[in-house]
Amino acid sequence: MLFVYNKFKSKKWTKYTPEKRHKVLTALEKKLAREQHRDPIPVVVHEDSRWNCYGMFVARGEDKKIYIHENLLLDPRMRFHALETIIHEGRHAMQYIKVTEQEPKWYEFKAKRWKENWQGYFSSAEDLTIYNNQEIERDAQKYTIKKLKRLAGKYRNERDFAFTLEANINRYENAELQAVKKYGPFARWRINRRVRKKAQKNNKH
Repeated sequence: MLFVYNKFKSKKWTKYTPEKRHKVLTALEKKLAREQHRDPIPVVVHEDSRWNCYGMFVARGEDKKIYIHENLLLDPRMRFHALETIIHEGRHAMQYIKVTEQEPKWYEFKAKRWKENWQGYFSSAEDLTIYNNQEIERDAQKYTIKKLKRLAGKYRNERDFAFTLEANINRYENAELQAVKKYGPFARWRINRRVRKKAQKNNKH
């Protein structure tokens, strides 16, 4: 799909059916997959309308999916949340593929941290502060903000984009503040230690 980012502009998106919007998100995932030198992941609408999440990357063996909430397709005001969700979850797909398809080399320190984090992953239900500050989440948040900032000029007349970018930046910054508040000045070290311990425990089973 050519010019996929233009499809998110209000004058276009509001004319699309939910099915067409789904095709746009699928095309975006394919574009991002090419950039990241990986196979595209199917974008699937979550069957539960009460699901309290925009999106989630799930991998069960060879079966990989990016789940999205139906509201991202139904409510035009959420179109940029749909955009950022595909960017964020696609980054998780890249992380996962990077550390599961081959062993990180000794100098790939970031990939090593990702691998440990996938093995000792904390869900938001377990500990929201750790969830938001663990390596793979921070990386996906940072990557998403970087991508959105590059698109700011394209969407300079779209108020919903400004709100979405601001929400992502606020979440990133507030996560760090919450970590320090809960775990003290050495929050990053303490969180990484919790992740490492969980990974070691999981690897024993």
